[in-house]
Amino acid sequence: MSDSQPEFFKKMEQDGRTYEMYFWENPQAARLWLLEKTVDKPLYYITIKTDQGVWGIDKDGLYLANLLPWQVNLSLAKHTGQTTGFPAKTSLLSAVNNIADNFIVHVQCGNPECGFIWQDGVRYQNKTVVRCPECKEYSLIDSSNIRVV
Repeated sequence: MSDSQPEFFKKMEQDGRTYEMYFWENPQAARLWLLEKTVDKPLYYITIKTDQGVWGIDKDGLYLANLLPWQVNLSLAKHTGQTTGFPAKTSLLSAVNNIADNFIVHVQCGNPECGFIWQDGVRYQNKTVVRCPECKEYSLIDSSNIRVV
């Protein structure tokens, strides 16, 4: 598998939806690659299975299909990170309405020697563990400051 491109797995249609499916071990590279794609058709999804979950993009933007079990194991976190910027509206509304178990937002690594910022999935109004793509440390992200009214 190439470090610069995902490995194509298959394209399939199911229940009116079209999926382009790929594999790529590196979740950060997968997210960045997906963000270069433009999806303008409804019910069209480009997904990449990584070692940190299934990432995808559709007409509404980047998404994480589901959080992984380790992301709710708060004892893994060595640092306290934070959210930065504003979450994607559609992603946030999916989490608020329990359509998804997470929403996408920029997070900052809590490791004082790192501070890397990337996009990741976090739980709405809850704590989530994320793994920094730069230093590989686990940080606790608390999204209780993000509210939809």
